[in-house]
Amino acid sequence: MKRTIFLVCMTATVMLFTECKKTASFENFVSITDCDQAQEVAFEDVATDIRIVPLISDEPVGGCSSVKCYGSMVLVLADQAKSLYIFEDGKQIAHLCKVGRGRGEYTLIGDFVYSPKNKLLYIKGAAGINHVLVYSFPDLQFLRSFDGGDFTAFAEHDDSTLICRMAYEEDCKFADYFVSTKTGEKLGFVKEVGLTSLMYNTEMNYYTPEHRILLETGSVNTISEIPAKIGEKERIIRKFDFGDKSISSKYDSINLEDDLNSLLTDFMQSILTNSETILNINKAVATEGSVSFWYSSLVKGKDATYCRINDNDEMVRYCGFKASGTKTGLFATTVTEKGEYVALVEGLPETLFDEESDVRSEFSAKLEKTMKAQAFNNPVLIYYNIK
Repeated sequence: MKRTIFLVCMTATVMLFTECKKTASFENFVSITDCDQAQEVAFEDVATDIRIVPLISDEPVGGCSSVKCYGSMVLVLADQAKSLYIFEDGKQIAHLCKVGRGRGEYTLIGDFVYSPKNKLLYIKGAAGINHVLVYSFPDLQFLRSFDGGDFTAFAEHDDSTLICRMAYEEDCKFADYFVSTKTGEKLGFVKEVGLTSLMYNTEMNYYTPEHRILLETGSVNTISEIPAKIGEKERIIRKFDFGDKSISSKYDSINLEDDLNSLLTDFMQSILTNSETILNINKAVATEGSVSFWYSSLVKGKDATYCRINDNDEMVRYCGFKASGTKTGLFATTVTEKGEYVALVEGLPETLFDEESDVRSEFSAKLEKTMKAQAFNNPVLIYYNIK
């Protein structure tokens, strides 16, 4: 009897300690347990400060897979990741296409970063290619290259430093590191990340020297501010999960000593079996009083849900985003350095608009007219905020 009482007391003590530890570790935490419950909205009802910007070019710009905006400068990755088109105030000013295996050439563009202050363009090649190519801007002359490691995402931290998400063999970790733009030398460790951050949620579009907002995804997702000075501690802004639709915590702590092929196979089987698991979380923005981001499961694909969490834990969630007369939603493709969302639409107008309906709002009528006027059916950007 005494042994039974002892075990019960020990169990209660462990549970209490665990709960206290969890509470302490999860400051600014909220669980989105009803992530399927979002208000379906029309684009015109929630979008504000809308700007339609056609990308004007004398050549076709198609097969767009990524876009990044730096003030009036827009960089579009296109042609199945073989070309980078540069636009200023909507007009093309340069085109990078140096496919090959020679000096200053690449097979595919994995990611790219523009440094407005330094007037430099950094190009990371396809997965497995560690060299970062550096070009002058906007004349795109090849200057140099450095070995920065096999990273899956990167951004400019300051004039001489990049922040890079990578699998680093020397530390046997998946992590974010500060890397020199001159030599590729690792200048400092930022934080360890899990499998989903490294492989699936690899955007750092909102991370700039002015903002330094970082999103890490896993069983618990974190939006944090990285300090300007290397070595100082990050500031956690918000932590959140998706209840029973969260990714399993066993994929959070993985390093290069693990059997990655088996883990990746197991991970994909888990996602396919539990297809409502929230896999994609991106376009995180932090402003005074709130954070916002977009999320979707494997089932929903590109039909993402917008979520804003205020400091008092109040949540706003929207889905749908169809404009009047459109067949699909106008979901954000990227986010600007100001925190504006940008949707990129390309192709024939009839791919977006329902030709059997003549109902158009002022906005959608203007968008359709702009798309019809585009030479080569080139892309159109839609800038907007969400109220």
